[in-house]
Amino acid sequence: MATISILPRHSSAGKAIWKRSSRSCAFPSRRSGVTCEARSDGRALSRQGIPVSKSVPLTGMKKAIAEHMSNCHQQVASVSVFADFNVDALIAARNQGRFEVEGVKVTLTHVLIRLVADTLRKFPLLNASIEDGAIQVLDDINIGMAAALPDGNLIVPVIRNADRLSIGEIAVEARRLAGLAADGKLGLADIRGGTFTLTNVGMVRGTLWQTPLVNLPQAGILALGRIREAPVVRNGQLAVGSLMGASLSFDHRIINGFPASQFMEALGDAIDNVAAHMEAKK
Repeated sequence: MATISILPRHSSAGKAIWKRSSRSCAFPSRRSGVTCEARSDGRALSRQGIPVSKSVPLTGMKKAIAEHMSNCHQQVASVSVFADFNVDALIAARNQGRFEVEGVKVTLTHVLIRLVADTLRKFPLLNASIEDGAIQVLDDINIGMAAALPDGNLIVPVIRNADRLSIGEIAVEARRLAGLAADGKLGLADIRGGTFTLTNVGMVRGTLWQTPLVNLPQAGILALGRIREAPVVRNGQLAVGSLMGASLSFDHRIINGFPASQFMEALGDAIDNVAAHMEAKK
């Protein structure tokens, strides 16, 4: 068995090793005054002394997104709750043509946007923000849809008053916004005013879960995973069902874990009874 000894940096032996390492760029240090900017062959080096193949400056939109994500991570007391939604009824309703709208292609994501918006009405603290030292519960439910741009950046266009729109209207607006995003033509009015965010991480094969950052100043973000076949128990019998993993990240300063879990339960019930739910909302 190998024995590994760690020498304190400030011991005599440690100082000698650190000095030699700094000179060789194995452990570059700002204090030592040693910088590892280039090798003898001209290739740039990182501060850890590793060759750099490409340097991408954080400027423009990429810089703005990086700063916003950093603020979200630092300022939000983020907690996540996970669930597996049974989507057999949702798929059956789609296959029966219950969501069909003439001239409009409706996807399960469009249906889920409406179900999420309806469920948020029952849990207003997930449709809230913190402003001026107070929790502001918001009247409008504006669902942001996280979307990747062709250049790799991320943007969140907003479907306004999603709980008041039909599934067809949601599909039309979602496609309009997606088209503008793909062409780089989204305006400020298209990305401002979101109150809750939905992101579909299941579009990438093999992705079951994700814990996204809460998008300030919102209180929550829901990540939907890939729909997969899995063993389920029905009436005491083992069967194969369609499950969709989901994770809700929420700001614990605004809402506690129990009501956040209740939101996931209520959303699961709406998905499981989607036909009756949509009929009642007509």
